[in-house]
Amino acid sequence: MYGLKSSEVEKQREKYGSNKLPEKKLKTWFQFFMETFKDHINQILLAMMIVFTVIAVFGQGSYSEPIGVAVVLLAIALLGMNTGLKSQKSTKELKDRTSVHYCNVIRNGKIEHINTNDLVVGDLVIIQSGEAIHADGYLVEGNVKVDNSVLNGESEPCKKTAWDKEDSPIAFGGQRKADSSDYTNSYALFSGTTVTDGEGKMLVTNVGVDTVNGQTISTIDEIEETKTSLEIQLDDLAGQISNFGYIGASIIVVALIITNIIQYGGVAEYFGMGWIGILKNILTIAVTALTIIVAAVPEGLPLIINLITAQNAKVMIKHNVLAKHTNKIPEAGNIQLLCTDKTGTLTVGKLVPVENVMGDGKSIIEDENTYNLFKYNVILNSSAMFDENNKIVGGNATERALLSLVNADEYKKITGSTTIVNKNSFNSANKFSAVETEYNGETFTYYKGAPERLIDAATKYVTLNGLEPIDKDKLKMIVRSYTVKAMRVIATGYSSSKLPEDGFPNDLIITSLVAIRDDVRPEVPEAVAKMHGAGVQVMMVTGDVIDTAKAIAKDAGLLTSKSDIAMSAIDFDALSDKEAKEKLPYIKVIARATPNTKLRIVRLAQELGLCVGMTGDGTNDAPALKAADVGFSMGSGTDVCKEAGDIIITDDNFVSITDAVLLGRTFMHNVMKFLKFQLPINIGLVLLSILYPIIMSVEAVAAVQILVINIVMDSLNSLSFGGEPAKDEYMKEKPIPKGSKLLSKETIGQIAVSVVAFIGIFGITLLPPVQKIFGNNESVYATARFALLVMMATFNGFNIRTDGFNLFKGIRKNKLFVEIAVAIFALTFVLAQFGGDIMGCTAMTLMQWGVTVVLAFMIIPIDLVRKAVIKIKRK
Repeated sequence: MYGLKSSEVEKQREKYGSNKLPEKKLKTWFQFFMETFKDHINQILLAMMIVFTVIAVFGQGSYSEPIGVAVVLLAIALLGMNTGLKSQKSTKELKDRTSVHYCNVIRNGKIEHINTNDLVVGDLVIIQSGEAIHADGYLVEGNVKVDNSVLNGESEPCKKTAWDKEDSPIAFGGQRKADSSDYTNSYALFSGTTVTDGEGKMLVTNVGVDTVNGQTISTIDEIEETKTSLEIQLDDLAGQISNFGYIGASIIVVALIITNIIQYGGVAEYFGMGWIGILKNILTIAVTALTIIVAAVPEGLPLIINLITAQNAKVMIKHNVLAKHTNKIPEAGNIQLLCTDKTGTLTVGKLVPVENVMGDGKSIIEDENTYNLFKYNVILNSSAMFDENNKIVGGNATERALLSLVNADEYKKITGSTTIVNKNSFNSANKFSAVETEYNGETFTYYKGAPERLIDAATKYVTLNGLEPIDKDKLKMIVRSYTVKAMRVIATGYSSSKLPEDGFPNDLIITSLVAIRDDVRPEVPEAVAKMHGAGVQVMMVTGDVIDTAKAIAKDAGLLTSKSDIAMSAIDFDALSDKEAKEKLPYIKVIARATPNTKLRIVRLAQELGLCVGMTGDGTNDAPALKAADVGFSMGSGTDVCKEAGDIIITDDNFVSITDAVLLGRTFMHNVMKFLKFQLPINIGLVLLSILYPIIMSVEAVAAVQILVINIVMDSLNSLSFGGEPAKDEYMKEKPIPKGSKLLSKETIGQIAVSVVAFIGIFGITLLPPVQKIFGNNESVYATARFALLVMMATFNGFNIRTDGFNLFKGIRKNKLFVEIAVAIFALTFVLAQFGGDIMGCTAMTLMQWGVTVVLAFMIIPIDLVRKAVIKIKRK
């Protein structure tokens, strides 16, 4: 088949449209700006602004207060707008990277490897097992089985055969209208479905929005994503703190009303001051209550999550890790059992044929006739092929390695002169592939696959002296001599019989045994050791024979002690669930694994409460990838595999999986650091806002000052913690078990110490000598309290960013942290010194600033004492 000519491609695109689906409409800056005011806290701020304005209208207050709130609200809206735009951009970039797919098409009579977005109506697409279908069309050559479950929910693969002229004519273009009968008919193929078995050629009839899948995607594109478990946990935490604020607000309302009634001499006297006085009093109390509620809510939480997620996703890309589902980033950090493939992940992935011998151990090159049979086998009995640039594409790594033993000219000659009658593609259940051909009126069926399968089924084998009766023990000895050297062996054979529906014919002849080598990546042993140090059990689950698997596992550092277990899938599958669970912590290698073996490992490990990571590159890996807590799909894997996984390892390297675990842990560490920073401020502000009006008859911090502290300052600090780099020390910690609470006892303890320290340092300001420095002036004193709280929180940030005593450890890797700290100190000085009535501040002297800074700095030695106590306890 010739396919489209180059000149026809653009005409078809103009006539029928592009295969690229229209992208979801992005939000504008104005939409993000207005969304800020949908938040209930910001609605409370609006209410406060209205209350302040009403008080000012009645001449009982200043217009500077509502102006101050308005300025803060504007800052919140601008910050939210900027964060929203950045998050949207990051999400789009990530989606663009994960939505890039390629396929092989025939154009101008040659095979071309193109982006699926470039497909046009009339294209002739080569489809193979494990690949997704990216346009609607008709199967015009070959036999395949297709998973249509994304369209009709049917889990059973649907058989497809080639369209012929007796069927209804092919209709090109227009929106594809399809029902259940179309999905199951013998030749129609649909975008979004996947080929589970077989191979063939598809003629494209519909592209883009005109495909059935394209219409579906267009209708669901506006549906919002559900929240992740971490977001739910943080929402619950924010809700609990908010409730604390509401309770505090209720207490202060009751307390202030009672206090005011007592101050006025009784209920009668209170109500006797007139409705304007009562209204002012009630509105003032309402402002105090609303301020406490605002103070309680950790407003920076949504920002920090969006920020850290976006930053981690970008950093991961640099480490060859593409997070399809960003909610799985923190989950990756808590993996306790990692099941990894061998080929291309632990090994280099460059399969190189080392030896190709006949049954007598002689090189196949010595027998020209047998060598020709081998060439026909690896060319015709393969999903790999040469493209228009004579580059080997398609198939799996093994097929590409075998095809490298022939050249492009031989490939073209043999494929052009041989008729393929029937084909049986490789699958993990049968462990072999076969192709029935016809050449000069003779039938030849070629077989290629696992040596144990072909050797057990064969009756003869080729030697330099001709055909000899099968000597299974001899052939298996040759296989073992290679497998103990960490080589994979592929057996090839042929028959003069037609391809049977099931199994092998009774005249199968072994042609040769091909030994393929794939060395362990040099960097893998160190990465495996790092994973072990992080409390992660690494298990190699491979399709190779046990000898090859054990040899590779030893080189990779997986088998290191006498208690480590290496076993075959047959032996593992024979274990009861109870026996398997008992052995599971010691199993480091499972050979000859099937898809069901992988799925069972995931299920048993999860029943033990473990967080399981699974890697995969083939269609058969999809169920296990989907079932695992984190599915790592290999970049070279099939489309089905990538669709099932959560994270794509673009370079297939085990080291990149290790990096994903480290970055997952970094994500959670940075979130926890922000919580340790933010929560003491929220809790401290609520307590101070309750205590000060009752004890001192003044507000601890003015409403507009609380807004600046809780929203603007904290949001800036969230940028600091979001930029904290990954640290190797995180890989010396044990994974956090499933179901653990978000806040550990140690975290709660650190937060409690910070809250007590905040309130204690505030208590020092009440001492007469300190008050004397501030001139016993409440307006100056209020300014000092505002500056003290901001600077104290900023100094505490240095305590939080490291668990050690060196507060500047690794600070060069996060220069933004220092820059933001300096900026906050400068901004605090400007707001306090020049904010005036809007900020509720009065300029302070140099001495007063000095005392404020010293008091704020006290948070550092207090926390160092806490760290010292914890260190002593741990010893």
